[in-house]
Amino acid sequence: MTAAALDPDFLDAAAGACDPARLEELWQAMPADMRTSLFVAGTFPDRYRGALTGPGSRRAGVDLSALPQMMQREIAWCVFRTAERGGVVRAGEMTALARRLAEAIADAGPQAPESLLGWPASRWLREIALSAARRSGELPSPGAMRHLRQQLNRCCRQLWAGYDTGPWWQRELWDPTEDARIPLRPHEPLGTQTVYFRRISVPWLRRAAQWHFKTALETGALTWSTVHRRAGTLAAFSGFLDGRGPVPPWLAGEPGAVRALMLDFLGHVRAMRVERNGPARGRPLSGSRVRSLLGDVEEFYSFMHDNKDAAASALAEPGWLRLGPEHERLYRRGEKPRVPKFREDGHDVIDERALSAIMAGTGILGAPPSEGGLGDEQAMRILMLLARTGRRMSEILLLDRDPLTAIPGAAPAAGDPGAFTARLRYQQTKIDGAPDTILVDGEITAIIAAQREWADRYFAARGAPGKTPRYLFLGTTMNRNGDRPYPMRQLGAMLAGLVAKLGITDAAGRPVDFQRTHRFRHTRATSLLNAGVPVHVVQRYLGHLSPAMTMHYARTLSETAEAEFLRYRKVTADARDLQASPRDLYDMLQLDKRTDRILPNGWCLLPPRQACDRGNACLTCGDFATDATFLPELKAQKDRTLALISTRQAAFTARTGAPMTPANVWLEGRQREAAALDAVIAALGSAPQDAVRGAGAPARADAVIARQDDRNAR
Repeated sequence: MTAAALDPDFLDAAAGACDPARLEELWQAMPADMRTSLFVAGTFPDRYRGALTGPGSRRAGVDLSALPQMMQREIAWCVFRTAERGGVVRAGEMTALARRLAEAIADAGPQAPESLLGWPASRWLREIALSAARRSGELPSPGAMRHLRQQLNRCCRQLWAGYDTGPWWQRELWDPTEDARIPLRPHEPLGTQTVYFRRISVPWLRRAAQWHFKTALETGALTWSTVHRRAGTLAAFSGFLDGRGPVPPWLAGEPGAVRALMLDFLGHVRAMRVERNGPARGRPLSGSRVRSLLGDVEEFYSFMHDNKDAAASALAEPGWLRLGPEHERLYRRGEKPRVPKFREDGHDVIDERALSAIMAGTGILGAPPSEGGLGDEQAMRILMLLARTGRRMSEILLLDRDPLTAIPGAAPAAGDPGAFTARLRYQQTKIDGAPDTILVDGEITAIIAAQREWADRYFAARGAPGKTPRYLFLGTTMNRNGDRPYPMRQLGAMLAGLVAKLGITDAAGRPVDFQRTHRFRHTRATSLLNAGVPVHVVQRYLGHLSPAMTMHYARTLSETAEAEFLRYRKVTADARDLQASPRDLYDMLQLDKRTDRILPNGWCLLPPRQACDRGNACLTCGDFATDATFLPELKAQKDRTLALISTRQAAFTARTGAPMTPANVWLEGRQREAAALDAVIAALGSAPQDAVRGAGAPARADAVIARQDDRNAR
């Protein structure tokens, strides 16, 4: 249920919005076979098959004839709108509402309104309860009143939108499912669909928020999901302003007073507590939530400052012209909480043991409740795809019905279960211009095929065989047309139930909460990087635009990189232990930051600020260190060096008629390299788990050693 539906004054604002002329337009725009006061499932148009359901739908149906004509047409239009949008009308509940309305109208006599919006919704409910008490001697049960309230709410919302012919952005209620004029992206993850502006109690702030969001949606500066969140922020800001008496749009007359007010708001936000149900209920807001609230208000005022002339004109509020530089930046550096963008402790990664347990338990999501399951096959397959692909939740929930395309010029290897079989196209809802396809294997294509089969069975069981829905994963309420995706909130509830049933812990004994589905994305990225997949390939797979974004995930590899590095004991050039602990050496090198010290065959141990003047003579340098992980490269380098010497000697002889002498400058250098490689390989071969520093240094000529020693002495 939306926050708007919880507001007791929500529908009372619609009272008086009725317009007979507009109702006539709506009535004439309806299909002729829907312009009636009696709806029975047997005579309901075939194109709306399944829209009228429940007990009595095939016999008595929904009879509106006892209501005034205007109200008959209003409710008939609501039935049509519900069916047209893919929803269902529960005949028993709608019949009960029509009967209770007729009783309340009869008791009120001439004072009763002709329109459903003639009275506030709260008064209708009160009159219905009183009429029922007069007839039966008792009030309707709470369950009966709840169903009546739900049906009344739906009708009043639809009529409120239908009667309003003004600019869409001036409406108190924004609902994309009721008003197609609201700008949305092609695949907008709607989340909670309604934005209810009456929650913003300060009138000038409410009107400014409507204009700001309208402009931002039309220009693409904000998405619908962001608008929904920021409307809640401005409602909180409005509540803060209400407690301070009348406050103008410019907040205060002096820059210092503006800053003092916003610092008070900072204190107000820090004192707020979590209101939603859950383990965090009653606790202070998280640092990220505090930062979000402060930042949203700051961005709102920055926008209004930059557009103050247009705002003053559009809103007929000259007060916006008084905004100054103090409104562009409401908080100084460090005043808003800092929120780390990644976790150094690796808790965002699910370890292999826990991930195996999660995947083994996914069947519980799809198993029927009679077998101890949660009875949601769709959630089971969504979780499989989240874990296997590393996609964001919205990218999986918004998959098209047919998201797979063939790989051009590729045929999977027979009998290879890990071979790529198709390309998966997903909705890139976060980063404009980023990649939106990945290669997938046969297991993922099988999951998608199974989900399509489930959708076919789902529609066939509801009297719509052959229906081709828009999405792969489907919402199961108000979705006869198949144009609504599986809701995020429902998946969260399903995963919460699975977490509770499985009780999985990681290797350290900590509970693994995989409700935060982004953990699967971190885990997938980490597994790819651990496997040695190049960063630019992982960047493409994750749908990132820059390597910097991908490297946030690479930071989770610190423990893996350190453990791998510390497997080898480091020794000096003459095979003595290096006088530094391996951990200190690792910290000194800072391999994730000092990439300039990483060589193809080892590491350079020169201090960071000391320049190297040896060119590429690393092998014979005392500051060159390597270990057994580089043995293949070192052996290959030796083979290449010996082959180069042989080739050059032959070329020299052919050109001069005499063999190259041992004193040849070029030959001396290459022979020193070969000797150094022999020394390094021999040192590593004697103890494979050891590593060496400067093992090739003795191969240098005496004069070179003397110069190096002299430089070191200085």
